[in-house]
Amino acid sequence: MAELSLADIFQPLSQSRRQAIDEMQARFAYYTSATTALNILRGRELWMRSAACMNDYREIDYGIQLLNHAIYGNEQRRQRIQQLTKRLNWGESVWEHLLGNLNRSENALVTRTYLACVSEHSPDEEQRGRLSMWRAYGRKTGVAFVLKAKAILHSRHPLPIRMSPVTYLDQTGFDQAVDRILNNVDRNVSFLQQLGSTRALNYFMDTVLFSLFSIKHPGFIEEREWRIIYQESAGQLPYDSVSVDGIPQVVYKLPVCGAADRNPGLQLVDALDHIIIGPSQYADVIFLAFVKVLEEMGIPNAAQKVYKSNIPLR
Repeated sequence: MAELSLADIFQPLSQSRRQAIDEMQARFAYYTSATTALNILRGRELWMRSAACMNDYREIDYGIQLLNHAIYGNEQRRQRIQQLTKRLNWGESVWEHLLGNLNRSENALVTRTYLACVSEHSPDEEQRGRLSMWRAYGRKTGVAFVLKAKAILHSRHPLPIRMSPVTYLDQTGFDQAVDRILNNVDRNVSFLQQLGSTRALNYFMDTVLFSLFSIKHPGFIEEREWRIIYQESAGQLPYDSVSVDGIPQVVYKLPVCGAADRNPGLQLVDALDHIIIGPSQYADVIFLAFVKVLEEMGIPNAAQKVYKSNIPLR
């Protein structure tokens, strides 16, 4: 039997997704425009933008509202939380402090947390990609980097980022998820007490914080999204101030490494499975450009790692 971890207790949904990804040797797809994809490879960096610049910045508020309602909308659940926090010596008002801080500092939290998004890549999308993602992110000339999940989740060169699967929940599903965590805590109070109240509490607070960046309405479940999350307080990634779509903003840069690069970062030799060129009348031209840049980066068998999507162009 595997050793119990804090993640098993406080992140059961994420843990089950991670285990499934590992067992399936799954892959992620990063959809973007051909121009941005080329800039990533030539610049050796993937930009992570503020959560405030997401397509729908209200997603974070959605998670906070679910959390508020789960705690304050059910007196029985609230009393149970108070009993458990008392047994763990966390103090009776820990939830009130946590939710109060989240509600007061939501704007700062969203602005200073940086994201990049990928999607689970299924076998039936092997060389064509997903039409809805081409439409959403590819525009007229799209590209998808298909990446080996294991190389990112268990990188040989760890970076100050986190990978979190997006969980698609309405209020009922969120309430059930909270109750599942409470059941886990109830069953493992002795284990948590042995770890010490401070360590368990810090892990729990951290889990709540990052979960808010990984919850979306069930209507988006088709995206099968994972998020790469970086917090400014980590202070280890390079950054720049740039203008994107006319909006000046800070971006943090996740290094992308070729075969000869020795700095820590996303090692393409390990991580890149292949590249898909999206539906385009210029697919042959784009194909050649990406083969050339992969060769320049020292990626073996570059021509065999680039495919043109077979989705008919409309």
